[in-house]
Amino acid sequence: MNRKIAAAVVGAAVATAGAAHAVAGDEAGHAHGGRGHRAAMLERFDANKDGVLDDQEREAARAAHKAEMLQRFDTDKDGTLSDSEREAAKAEWRGRREGRREGRMEERHARMLEKFDADKNGTLDENERATMKAAHEARKAEMLARFDTDKDGKLSDSEREALRNEMHGDHHRE
Repeated sequence: MNRKIAAAVVGAAVATAGAAHAVAGDEAGHAHGGRGHRAAMLERFDANKDGVLDDQEREAARAAHKAEMLQRFDTDKDGTLSDSEREAAKAEWRGRREGRREGRMEERHARMLEKFDADKNGTLDENERATMKAAHEARKAEMLARFDTDKDGKLSDSEREALRNEMHGDHHRE
């Protein structure tokens, strides 16, 4: 009996975690897919069109997410996700997450080579790495000068937050 209760609790958590995470991050405007995801969540679930998901709208998002999860992963169509169905959902989520991470790494690597691979041989030699490191240090110094408002030589939590807020979404800077 306890195993069934635990499985039900875990199932409910898995089924609603994606929507809850997306909605919670939605208010910050950047979690779980960035600004595009926030806009899509608002378009789909912001019934009163006030630009914020209230409790009722969040519950609608969770219910829709649960229904989508059941439709996609409830292979035996019993209305719940079994352990193996939950594992399939988790594996798909991990695969998408890894794919996004790999894509970002490849993009970052390509930008790094484009910017610092002077001889265009596809690798960075010692001099090119030194140039890259110097550029990185210069960028750090620039950010410190710009955001270290109390001029103590380091960024406080509030100064780091200001940097994050300004840089949010700026993943493709030169």
